[in-house]
Amino acid sequence: MLALSGMLALASCTDFDATARSNCGAGAPGGAAGSDAGGAAGTSFGAGGMAGAGGAGANTTSGSRPTDPPPTRGGTRETDEFVEQVKLEVHDRVKTLLVVSWTQTKLADQVWLEFAVPGEASMTSRPKPGSLGAHHDVVLGVPGDSEVAVRIVSRLGDVAYQTQPRLARTGSVPSGLPEPEVLAYDAERASPERWLFGSVEDSLGKSAYNYYSQTFWLYIIDRKGRVVWYYADPSSNATTSFQRIARDGEYIVLERRCYACRNYQESVLKLSLDHEYREELEVPGLADSIDVTAEGSILYDANDELREISKGGEVRRIWSCRRYFGGAFPCYTNTINYHPDTDSILMSYPYAGTVVEVSRRDGELVGEYGNSRRSWAFETPSSTPPRAWSFGFQHFPNLTDSGSLLVSSHMPGCERTERPVAYQHAFLEFEIDRQQHKLREKWRYTDGPEWPRAKGMAIRLPNGNTLANYGTGGVIRELTPLKRTAWLVKFDVVGGDDFYNKMVGHNVLVDDLYAMNQAPH
Repeated sequence: MLALSGMLALASCTDFDATARSNCGAGAPGGAAGSDAGGAAGTSFGAGGMAGAGGAGANTTSGSRPTDPPPTRGGTRETDEFVEQVKLEVHDRVKTLLVVSWTQTKLADQVWLEFAVPGEASMTSRPKPGSLGAHHDVVLGVPGDSEVAVRIVSRLGDVAYQTQPRLARTGSVPSGLPEPEVLAYDAERASPERWLFGSVEDSLGKSAYNYYSQTFWLYIIDRKGRVVWYYADPSSNATTSFQRIARDGEYIVLERRCYACRNYQESVLKLSLDHEYREELEVPGLADSIDVTAEGSILYDANDELREISKGGEVRRIWSCRRYFGGAFPCYTNTINYHPDTDSILMSYPYAGTVVEVSRRDGELVGEYGNSRRSWAFETPSSTPPRAWSFGFQHFPNLTDSGSLLVSSHMPGCERTERPVAYQHAFLEFEIDRQQHKLREKWRYTDGPEWPRAKGMAIRLPNGNTLANYGTGGVIRELTPLKRTAWLVKFDVVGGDDFYNKMVGHNVLVDDLYAMNQAPH
């Protein structure tokens, strides 16, 4: 098995057979070098105290805003006088969730849940109006097979009246969900978000073509790699690997694409984590990826066209690949990424090594980047020796908040996806010169030995780190600006070729699970 630590040596490009050697370039890594602030790399998890009997000063974080717990300036008091008929039950579809129901017998300004796993910091649900009568809420963020203590907190004025803790246990994570392994975690270098929302196929792995045939799972894991939420639909076996967090509400949006599915019409599913909100919209011809707008519409590719379908089901054609590039151009696209600040959409055409940026408003081409004849030019990077850049089966181009272009791509000379080559896949950032129509390289990471035959992505995090994954390589890395690995997660397939593991899809770090558990506005 290949070692995944960035400090351990791996076979270089020249150690592979003649086919791989002839196909592999010698592009040198670019970007800054040095050391980040923070402690030494390694796995280290902090733990807070359990909620216990409570009172002011309890180690509590809020599920809605971790740095801003509900105000209780008057302190806390333990009493059950505000509620009765409290019931804790494991969710019928998601066994890692607990459904808490009760009757509010005394009016309160607000009411919420406080809950904790022994030895860990407590969390809270979002405050809701404390009206009289029946209430229910859900415990989010607790791993499977975990004991949890739950309190119902009623705030009246400045005082929080919390019930005695009720103990319950979450159910087991389904056996079919691939198990993640955390190989490294540096809490000082990592971003502060506590959970990863992602997608993974229960792939057979071990070779290049054992993909897109098994069950796809959505999951949320904590920094220890423990599953706290999941979703799958093995009955249809629809492909789901580009899930999004909605922009018009607090729920998730997932594509259900018919790759190896069984008699299933392509669709988009809108879902809250507790399944109380669920809405499905048929999207015939849906290609690989989707994205969402603040109005709740879906952006997607079908029949070589960029389209938008409104919440009411009306379809608008925005841009045509075939009309722009002509009949000989390979119009398969593997990415749709929407950038709200510019109201533009990036689409990736990997077989042509080309990325286009299209105005959502009028369908005009904003930019064209990559290897095609009309693409904006790459400036030669300051590497040794200097080597002109070109895309190699690129994936997931997206714009950072500063307007630069992030993309996952094989290195020049390693465009073929049949043969994996260590250290020859890159996550890159380019400054876009929109006046001169040029791309200027700012940052490059090639220190990872993993190889994505399919998929692969990189996004910039608010703290400046980059969250990247290697698709079929089964590895997710959180990288600092100076290329240190702050978090390393692997979905392994034991035995065989370690370049081919469980295929990971789109993923994003989140710090508020309750922001994914509401219906649209």
